Amino acid sequence: MQFFRRLFGLILLAALPAQSATVLILRFHNASSFPDLSWVGESVSEVLSSELSGTSLIVISRDTRSEAMKRLSLRAEADYTKATVIRLGQTVDADYVIYGSYTASPAPDGAKELRNSQLSITARLMDLRHFHDGPEVSEAGKLADLARMEEHLSWQDIKFLDPASNPKIEDFLAPQKIIPVDAQESYVRGLLSANRDQRQKWFMQAVNVDAHFISPSMELGKLLWEKKDYRAALLAFQRVPPADARYPEARFRMGLCAYSAGDFSAAAGYFREVAKTVPLNEVYNNLAAAEAALNQPAALDDFRKAFDGDPNDSIYAFNLGLALLRQNQYDEAIKHLTAAAQYDTADDDAETLLTLAEDKTPFPPGTKAPVPVRLKLNFDATAFRELKAMLTK
Repeated sequence: MQFFRRLFGLILLAALPAQSATVLILRFHNASSFPDLSWVGESVSEVLSSELSGTSLIVISRDTRSEAMKRLSLRAEADYTKATVIRLGQTVDADYVIYGSYTASPAPDGAKELRNSQLSITARLMDLRHFHDGPEVSEAGKLADLARMEEHLSWQDIKFLDPASNPKIEDFLAPQKIIPVDAQESYVRGLLSANRDQRQKWFMQAVNVDAHFISPSMELGKLLWEKKDYRAALLAFQRVPPADARYPEARFRMGLCAYSAGDFSAAAGYFREVAKTVPLNEVYNNLAAAEAALNQPAALDDFRKAFDGDPNDSIYAFNLGLALLRQNQYDEAIKHLTAAAQYDTADDDAETLLTLAEDKTPFPPGTKAPVPVRLKLNFDATAFRELKAMLTK
């Protein structure tokens, strides 16, 4: 990330003196008498997060929100007081917090199915910059029309928080945005499930209901990657279209899948594609790893880019030291491998490489690395979006 900051440092100073607004979106509280509708609160939060992430706003991730709530001993489904909302927002350094509640009532025609119930959603906004309430917006309709209500709420919040984006209501209510409620419920139940196999079942069910619903495809791909089913994971990530904000992350994860499956040429292609639009340190590191596996000269330069971006990262130091050792550049290799070994005194691989460098062990061209390079598995899209938003202001 620091590499990207250095690369654009002068532009940033000239372009923008202040950062973009950061938004925390909480799970909406189920104020109805139907516990089976508890999933709706997370669904509203997910749609708002997805839509607001497509603007210049920086949305706090669901994982970060969960960690903050854990630190404060808060339950996700609770009905928070304003004081708690403020405290939670300050914990994650948010500028705004969106929270709310919803109620449900039986359908007027007496139908017993919950999908026919009437839903009323109220969204509230807290401005933590000035410690006052923002606008309160509401939506009402059938549960079957949940997606339409969520999209309309998103449009109204974006109009207030990011008016310069000039959001058009027809873009939010486009047919591809109106996800069937069955698919939404399956996806959210998958998010909330603690059992990995059950999560996979829910995500697959959501995809089967609506193959164009991208969110469950992303989560399914991550689960399949963890199970080392790389081919199936690739297919899941391939469903993410270029126009989707998650496309770079999907391609990054496709690179991980291809690399783990031994298809280094495909992996390099995916990482190289991502590097053109999202030049993060982790992207250059993994691109270099694939290039090194293919014995391509560009690997050393790309390992340097990753290291220059964050010299304090032990993985970048280790990989650069290994690449230098393979080029028989012993003195510089010793410097980086010594640093890598100091990060973790139990790192046997770093110690092995350091000994080889100190002994000036020769590595003829094409020689296989004595230990594997190390990949970065996380893709910090939020940090990149923040910098990108700063640049475009």
